[in-house]
Amino acid sequence: MLAMPKNKNAYLRYLIIHSQIKRNKYKSGYPTRNDLLRYLRCEGYPVSGSTIEKDIKFLKDERGAPIEYDRQQKCYRYTEDWEFDIPLSPDDVRTIHMLFHKLKVFGDAQEFKMLKESINKMSEHFDLASQHPNDKIDKYILFEYAKGFSGRQLLSPIYDAIFEKREISFSHHRFDSDGISMRVLQPYILKEHRNRWYVIGKEEGAPRIFGLDRICDLVVTKDYFTQDPGFYDEIFSVLKDAVGIMAFGYDSEDVILKFNAETSNYIRTLMLHRSQEIIHEDSNGLTLKIHVKITREFINECVLHFGDSVKVLSPQSLADKVKQIHQNAADAYSD
Repeated sequence: MLAMPKNKNAYLRYLIIHSQIKRNKYKSGYPTRNDLLRYLRCEGYPVSGSTIEKDIKFLKDERGAPIEYDRQQKCYRYTEDWEFDIPLSPDDVRTIHMLFHKLKVFGDAQEFKMLKESINKMSEHFDLASQHPNDKIDKYILFEYAKGFSGRQLLSPIYDAIFEKREISFSHHRFDSDGISMRVLQPYILKEHRNRWYVIGKEEGAPRIFGLDRICDLVVTKDYFTQDPGFYDEIFSVLKDAVGIMAFGYDSEDVILKFNAETSNYIRTLMLHRSQEIIHEDSNGLTLKIHVKITREFINECVLHFGDSVKVLSPQSLADKVKQIHQNAADAYSD
C-alpha cells in the first residue's frame, strides 16, 4: 500500500508543491526551490529548504512522482503528466458507496446532482469498482426512506432562496383543510424529519414551518431580506428540546415516563430524546425523565407509539391527555 503523509500539514504541503510543479508546463524556469518556499509561506506553511527537499523525496520515492531537477533552469519539473492521487482504504470506499446510495433520494435537486457528479468522477478516477468489486453497500445496509418523496423538486430552488436571502411565495394546502392559502416566506433553513422535508422561516415577522409536500406554485421572488442571526439561534434552541419540528410556541417541560419490563431493554438502548435519563430501574421496568416540548409529535412518537407498555407519571396534564386519547380509541371499537 502507498505510504500516507504523517500529518495533515504535510499532506497539504505535498498538494501545494504538486500544484506549483505542474505550472512548469506553462511557465518555463518555475518553480525554483525559493519559489516553492515563497508560495508555501504565502499559504501559511513557513518551512525550510530541507523540508522542501524531504517533501519532494517523499513524492518521488513513496508516490512515484516523475520529478526531476532541471540544473540548467534551476527548477523542478515533471517528466510526464502525473497527478497526486489520494490512496483510499476499504473503509473510505465503503463510505463513498454509502454516499452513492443515500444520494439517490436527492437525485432531482441540482445541488445534490452536482455532488453526485463529483463523487462519480472521484469513483471513476480511483477506479473504486475494480478495487473492491464485492463491496456492494446495498448488500449490507438497507436505508429506511422513500426515494420519491413529495416536494423533492422544491429542495433546489428553496436552497437557492435561502443562500441568496430572497423571499419565496407559494400556494399551501393544509392537511386539516380543503382551502389553499397564498404565502410569502423569508426562508431560513431546510429540515428533514421522518422522510419529509420542511422549510422554516418568517412570515410577517413570525416563525412559520411548511411541509414541502404541501407546497405548490413556488416562486423565488426578486425581494431580498436581511437575515436575523437571532432567529437562527431561536430555531436551534426550539428544535433542541423538540421531537420533530412543529415546536414553536411550546415551553420545555420535564416528562417522566415509566416503561414495563418487557420494553425496558429496548428503551435502554433507544434515544427517544437527547435529554433522556434513567431515574429508576427494577424488575418491573424503568423510569425515564425527558426535558422536552410536549407537542403532538412527541406524544405520538414517544408515548402513543408504545401503547400499553408506557405510563405517563408526570406532568398530570399529559397523563390526562394520553388517557383521553386511549379512551377515545377504545370507544371507537365499542360501536
